[in-house]
Amino acid sequence: MPGTLVILGAILLLSALATLFLPRGEYARETRTLTQLKPHVVAEGETLDALLAATGAPADTKLGAVLDASTSQPVAALVPGTRVLVPRPGLTRDTIVPNTYRRLSDEDPRSFGEKVSVAARAVALAPISGFEARASVIGFVLMIGAAFGVLLATGAIDRALVSGVTTLGDGRARLLIVPASIFLFSACGATFGMGESTIAFVLVTIPLAIRLGYDTLTGITMCYLASQVGFAGAFFNPFTIGVATSIAELPYPSALAFRVVSWFLVTATAALFAMWWAARVRRDPSRSPTAALDARWRERLEGGDVGHTGLSLRDWSVVLVALGTLVFSGVGVAVWDWYITEMAALFVVAGVLGGFLGGFGTARIASEFKDGAATMVEPALIIALSAGVLQVLEAGQVLDTVLMALAAPLEQLSQPVAATLIMGGQAVVNFFVPSGSGQAALTMPVMTPLCDILAMDRQVGVLAFQFGDGFGNMLIPTSAVLMGVLGAARVPWSVWVRWVWKLILLLHVIAAVLLVVALNVPQAWLR
Repeated sequence: MPGTLVILGAILLLSALATLFLPRGEYARETRTLTQLKPHVVAEGETLDALLAATGAPADTKLGAVLDASTSQPVAALVPGTRVLVPRPGLTRDTIVPNTYRRLSDEDPRSFGEKVSVAARAVALAPISGFEARASVIGFVLMIGAAFGVLLATGAIDRALVSGVTTLGDGRARLLIVPASIFLFSACGATFGMGESTIAFVLVTIPLAIRLGYDTLTGITMCYLASQVGFAGAFFNPFTIGVATSIAELPYPSALAFRVVSWFLVTATAALFAMWWAARVRRDPSRSPTAALDARWRERLEGGDVGHTGLSLRDWSVVLVALGTLVFSGVGVAVWDWYITEMAALFVVAGVLGGFLGGFGTARIASEFKDGAATMVEPALIIALSAGVLQVLEAGQVLDTVLMALAAPLEQLSQPVAATLIMGGQAVVNFFVPSGSGQAALTMPVMTPLCDILAMDRQVGVLAFQFGDGFGNMLIPTSAVLMGVLGAARVPWSVWVRWVWKLILLLHVIAAVLLVVALNVPQAWLR
């Protein structure tokens, strides 16, 4: 198979060819500030003004806008101990206006030569356009590589892994590391939409998996794949569920019990798959498609081993900096609304601090920092080129045409078939728009009235979006996070797809069953 950059280049050219033959069209768009419903328990003697101040809602919000969390109906009074949902302004997004699609090719026809000129220019500009569109992600990836270049160069993390694995030995606790890691990272994906930060975590979980006798793919599964499974089965994720339910005019959070059950089922499936694969590779490492890469990892790790002699105070300080940074970044995203800029700054500080604690001088820290960043140049190029695919489609004005073509045929189908195909359609759209919140803003204004036409609960439409977006993230080469993780791990995209596609197919089957169940459960379960 060709390399990842070659595959992305081919996809870029195919996208350019599509703009030559698909009709140009667009939906009207409007900028909307999406309402979020903040859960709150009414305190004894709490007034409406105090409740609004505590939840960050606008001061002019009326009592009738506050909903009872159990019934989703407006409250008549603030009863102490009642759990309520308070509306407040959330994310601002450009959303599609339903039933406004129009053919631009009819209003402003272009000759074939003009289309070729636009497509050629878009392809030529795609790499730099991709850099501009994903500049923050690319900078984040480079900073992660730089910081971990310093931290790994101290040798403290390797020695900590040796110590931990040696202590566990071949006992049962060793067997629990993989499923425990998967459930942990899945929970992170389900609650605060963990994404880009997994690029940093795989630099820890891969050597841990190798130390345990597994392979690179197991290390990626323990972190990245787990977070994306949680992202797909999320129950609180504000970037997908928050945006989608706001557009669908549903409470956030809602259908919580159903979502938790869904999350557990898909996460348990991923954990069982990973445990089966890990045991298989441990018995015969040559079965792994990354066997050659794993061998290089083992050689590197064994070359740094000095025996299990315990960790020095210096080692402990570097390890605590590394772990503290990973945990702190997660807390920052979940509690303080951090994003890439803040996390990148945190990793830079961690790299410098870890270098000093590891005994490095300023010159050595600068050298390792530079070398670590250099290892991420290929992932940065991959991320830029993957983002360039969307730029080509937008330049050719065919993205909305694809969306319209996916939605129109569903109106004639039965509910179970339509719900399943909506999920499949979301997976297709995800190839072109890999952003969860961006895809929700693009598709839910179309899918919401479609659910009404089909007499299908809007919550099912949100679930179909959620599954189609989340599971597709683990396959599409246009996902900056996936390509960043694979680039950091040095695993070709084609190798990853050949290994993971069966699991993704199984997860889609489980998701389809869950959608059918959601169509038949009592309405109260979806509120």
